[in-house]
This record gives sequence, C-alpha cells and structure tokens, in this order.
Amino acid sequence: MTIEGKSLKEPSWNFSRPKNRKQIEDPVLWTGNFKRRAPMAVKKRSGLGLLPKLLIGTLIPILVAFLVIWVIVFFSVDFGKVRIMSIKDIGSESLKELSATSLKESKFSLDKLGEKIIREKAIDVAAEIEIFIKLHPKMKREDLLRDPWLKSIAVQKVGETGYTAVHDDKGINYFHVNPQIVGTDLHDLSTKLPAFWKILEASLKGSASGYYDWKDADGKIRPKFMYLAPVKDTDLIVAATTYIDEFSRPAKAITGRMKKIEENYLEEYGNKIKIFYVVILCVVLVLLVRIYFYARSVIHPIRYLSEVADKISMGELDTPIQIKEKGEVGALAESIERMQTSVKAAIERLQKRREAR
Repeated sequence: MTIEGKSLKEPSWNFSRPKNRKQIEDPVLWTGNFKRRAPMAVKKRSGLGLLPKLLIGTLIPILVAFLVIWVIVFFSVDFGKVRIMSIKDIGSESLKELSATSLKESKFSLDKLGEKIIREKAIDVAAEIEIFIKLHPKMKREDLLRDPWLKSIAVQKVGETGYTAVHDDKGINYFHVNPQIVGTDLHDLSTKLPAFWKILEASLKGSASGYYDWKDADGKIRPKFMYLAPVKDTDLIVAATTYIDEFSRPAKAITGRMKKIEENYLEEYGNKIKIFYVVILCVVLVLLVRIYFYARSVIHPIRYLSEVADKISMGELDTPIQIKEKGEVGALAESIERMQTSVKAAIERLQKRREAR
C-alpha cells in the first residue's frame, strides 16, 4: 500500500472466529494470531428498554382515562358552595328529588282540593241560610237565631273534625258547635289567636280565607284552613274550618309507598353499580394483559434482531436471521442481512488480497 509516495506494508489479518468466550467479551476485536487488534465499541446499555417504554406509553393514558371515567361516574366533590356530582349521585339524587317533588305536588293538589271543599261548604251553608230566612219573612231576628232548624243548617260538619259557625259583621257569634262560644264577642280572640282573628276580621268586610295554627288537646299544633262567606241580604257570615291535613292524608300514605319504592330502587341501583365496578375492573385487567402481550409480540423481533446484530459485531458472521415479520421490522431484518453479507464480502476480499501477496 502506498500513501503519499511511501510504501507501507499492509498488516496481516487472520479473520478466524474467536476461540473462546473471553475473546468474545474482550473490549477489543481479536483478529487471528494476535498480529493486530482493532478497537471495538464497548457495549453500553442504560435507561428503560423499548418494552417498558411502550407499555408505559400505552398503559398510562388508558389508566388515566379509566381513572377519569371512574371519578366522573362514582365520585362527587364539594368546593364550598359548588358541588360537582358524580353520575352515580346524580341518579340517586334525581330519584330522591323526583320523589320529593311528586309528594310535594300531591300534597299541594290535595290541600287545594281541601280548600275548595271548605270554601264550597261555607258558600252552600250561606245559601241555605239565605233560603231559610227568605222562607220565613215574618220571623223576628231573635226567633230566627233561636230556631233549631236554622241551627242545624248553620252548624254542619266539615271534613272529619271541622264544622261551620255563624257570626255577624260586628263579630258576635250566633251559631257554634260549642254552646259556650254562642253569644260571645270574637274580638276577644284577637290576642289569644291573632292569625285566626286576622282572617275573621277580614270577613267583616266580605269573603275571606286563610290558614291559622290550632293547638290540640294533646298539645300538638296543626294548621287549619278557614273560609268565610257572607249570607246575602243579611249581616250574617258563615265560617267553615277544619284541619287541612285531613285532605292531604292520602299523600302521607303515598309518601310511605314512595319511600319504599325509592329504597328498592336505590338498592337495585347500588347492585347495578357494583356490577359496573366488576365489569370496569375486568375490562381494565383484560386490556392490561392484552396490551402487555401485544407489546411483547412487537418488541420480540426487535430484540431478536438486536441480539443478531450483537453477534455479528462479535464476529459471528454466520448467525442466521430468521424473521417472518413484514413492514418496518422486516425492512430492518433485510438491512441487517445486507450488512451481514457486505461484511462477509469485505472480509473475503481482504483474505483474497492477502493470499495474492
């Protein structure tokens, strides 16, 4: 070989394979009879392999996605006045709200029906008194107020425990279920029963109605509704009153049934949620296993080609390359195979040149 006019003797190479493992693992390339040693790149491996990176890159997003879904479905968070409800809690709260709203609307409708019945009772009694007075035009007022027939008309039952009563526009009572109240001035009740008196006072000028609380003998306070209707062409006023909950009592029975239905539904809903837990967990496990084996199947040929390339770099030029994959992995295998062939050809050319000398 000639370099810049100077003749140099080419080194003698012997490309026989290493004879033992020690030669293979030596950080320099051994070349036959130790006539020359060429430096070889030290094998360096650091960091995560391709399989862990692939698993991390695919599993973490999936796990995060499932975690987000899990939180949205099952967990509610309170931020002071702001509450972010889970789908699970939205379902149960919606059922409770629907149940409460239904009961509220039912009670409201029944209360309105009770008010209508009480109002119609007062108006009917006022009309009956009016007819009775017109049928007895010659009777004096004192005789009318003591007449037992008129009393039976004036005092009638309202609902289960209610009654009607009659007073005049000066607040004097003339007909009442309690004889002790007959003839008394109802103004005396303004201090003891202010809500009751407020409604009654309004009736002295015309029709009136409203609610007031009444204390039972057992000390329980319950709301009553009262309607007052004037008797036409007289100074008399008919008052009809009773406990309003007598009419909304069916709503209480409905409340019991609704609570039972709600409990059964929530129990069934909880069972479905548990099944959903199990299904989600199974899906996650199946995905994890499937992704692991898929990633492993992708990485396996790459690892194999890496080992083949490593053997070729150690001088094992006859190492077979057995890859059936196509695509990028197949192209990589073909490149390594061409490299292997090129290295063999280069060595053969060097050996022939040496033999020619």
